[in-house]
Amino acid sequence: MNLGENTILITGGSIGTGFEMAKEFLKKNNKVIITGRNEQRLQQVKEKLDGVVAIKRDISSLADIKALYQRVEKDFPDLNILINNAGVMDTINLQVQ
Repeated sequence: MNLGENTILITGGSIGTGFEMAKEFLKKNNKVIITGRNEQRLQQVKEKLDGVVAIKRDISSLADIKALYQRVEKDFPDLNILINNAGVMDTINLQVQ
């Protein structure tokens, strides 16, 4: 697998695992696009990671998914890797009461 010279979209790329992946992929000369719901966090990532493209989108919203698709199709037609990293964590008590 070629880990350089790719265009990579990482959903949920502003924190945690997504942020770390974006950082490492940038080191390998990739074009990295991240998405997230929090504009402030996205701007902080842009300041930390030179060259990252940050797009505010909520992938739980159908309208945002469509808008993201249109933006990527228009501005990044060479996209060849998608990492669906965004998610919501719920705490569930599995102990029987």
